[in-house]
Amino acid sequence: MKPFITALLLVGVSALSGCASITQGTSQTILFNLEPRETMCVATRDGDGQLGTVTTTNNSLSVSKDKDDIVVTCRAPGYKQASVRLTSSTQAAGVVGGVFLDLGIVDMMTGAMWKYPESTNISLEKDESASGFRLPTK
Repeated sequence: MKPFITALLLVGVSALSGCASITQGTSQTILFNLEPRETMCVATRDGDGQLGTVTTTNNSLSVSKDKDDIVVTCRAPGYKQASVRLTSSTQAAGVVGGVFLDLGIVDMMTGAMWKYPESTNISLEKDESASGFRLPTK
């Protein structure tokens, strides 16, 4: 009977070690590398609205993991506005580990089975039409 209990415990521990909500967490921090220095970005996600703002001096954003993509819209004076989509993808721990415990239901509900890119680079393009603009003089 003792070998059976030991085997059962080993299976349980190995299954738990693959569960994304335990091993990977339900939130993550995304780092942003922004150009030019004056860039300010707003991150939004469907259903959640605005998640936060990012600048070159405050270049990280902590978000809850989710299946929905994050849209980051950036602007800076003299530059064209740009939007970048951060696509959420599944993590192996959430898919494989969750199957053993509860078919991945907890990881799907908490968002733990999803992950965004850890960092992203955003470079704004100079707005040539804005640089040549002058107010008329009398």
